[in-house]
Amino acid sequence: MSDSVPLRSLVRQKLVKTRIIATLGPASESIEMLRQLVIAGVDIFRLNFAHGSHAWMSELVHKIRQVSAELECPIGILGDLSGPKIRLGEITGGEVLCNEGAEFRFVRGMQSTSPTDLTCTYEPLIDDVKAGDRILLADGTVGMVVLEKDPGLEWVRCTVFQSGKIRSRQGVNLPGVALSTPSVTEKDRKDLEWALHNHLDFIGLSFVRQAEDIRSLHKLIASHHPKVTPLIVAKIEKTEAIDDLENILDATDAVMVARGDLGVEAEISRVPILQKRIIRRCNELRIPVITATQMLDSMQSNELPTRAEVTDVANAVLDGTDAVMLSGETAIGAHPTQCVRMMDRIASEAETLVEPANFKDLRDDETRRARPITEAVTRGTIAAAEYLQADLMVVATVTGRTALALSRMRSKVPILAFTDREEVARRMCLYWGVTPLVNRAVQQSADSLLQFVINWGQKNQLLKSGSKLIIVGHTNWLGETHDLMMVHVVP
Repeated sequence: MSDSVPLRSLVRQKLVKTRIIATLGPASESIEMLRQLVIAGVDIFRLNFAHGSHAWMSELVHKIRQVSAELECPIGILGDLSGPKIRLGEITGGEVLCNEGAEFRFVRGMQSTSPTDLTCTYEPLIDDVKAGDRILLADGTVGMVVLEKDPGLEWVRCTVFQSGKIRSRQGVNLPGVALSTPSVTEKDRKDLEWALHNHLDFIGLSFVRQAEDIRSLHKLIASHHPKVTPLIVAKIEKTEAIDDLENILDATDAVMVARGDLGVEAEISRVPILQKRIIRRCNELRIPVITATQMLDSMQSNELPTRAEVTDVANAVLDGTDAVMLSGETAIGAHPTQCVRMMDRIASEAETLVEPANFKDLRDDETRRARPITEAVTRGTIAAAEYLQADLMVVATVTGRTALALSRMRSKVPILAFTDREEVARRMCLYWGVTPLVNRAVQQSADSLLQFVINWGQKNQLLKSGSKLIIVGHTNWLGETHDLMMVHVVP
């Protein structure tokens, strides 16, 4: 790393453990801004397929990889599929005021000549809803209830129970309605193909309703035989997903608590409780979990967040989230770098109160655990690190599972994870408390790993004489590979 480039928040790498995800957009597309965001603390960049062309995103991927190489640190990329997002069509006059008790109709097609006849991008709406179902508009600020359905299925008649103004192209939510559309749309398939071709590390699946949605996406990804298989992030934002949460958690690789649509689909007062419930369950099952939506929303225009936003971010960290995500704050906001720095500061303060996990709280799930012997060694590593008040835990990993096992324990001792696979390093950008690095020599022996870590730590001012290291690696005795835990004091 060039001396002219600021150290990528090396103090942060040692002390701050919550990962930061930043959504890209016009405010953050330049290579200089990407560099500043990474230095400020971004671990993963999010590409929202609902906005932007593939050509534009290809340029971003190239820039991100360039910044990653320049700063010598892995940076993950999350591709967020749009899913079956429903939007209003064009409204006559562009907008209309919906007074309580007023009646409107949803009609087939995408053209309407009356402001009280509404259209939407989801043609089966008229087929799927029934009398008594709610239709929420404009992020849930306007609510209607279905009164009657045309026997010929050309319209449904509704009455307004929550008044407000609606505009063309605003979002439509159908809480509790079983949609007939598949979870992966034709647009999603094209976006997924592009994502796999560009070796994205994570794929977000929007509007997950049941575990089968996740399994279908796994199969679709496998059918492309990708060189790098991304991890699937199930976005929990529908009440159906809450109802099938346990099965979804069994099928997915990671989870996002997407509080925007979740706060529309479910009663908004339930969102904090649902957030805590989902995060706690993910922690128990060793599933990385992201908390997202409006975390520092006021900073899109203001230089400082509200006290409530600061408390929200801190509470997500205390709940046990692995990552916190910025959306409009970094995509279109006026202060993207300041937002990341603020997120970093809040997380740093909150992490001092994060309690270590208890071994008995983790479910014995072989699909998410490391090998039994490795699992035992990692548990010993945690105990030794805490007892000795070690400065650093170091792990050499091929798949990232050992690093994840250490991460799940929420130790106050930071973890440095080495791998010889770039794609594994980028995946570990989502693991709480883990700083991933790529080095192809460290797999050779525990001694080579130790020497590299000492040199790296001293160079970056993280280690000094007397620093204690706990190293988890492998050694080869008599032609057999053995798991090894080693304690070392820097001379």
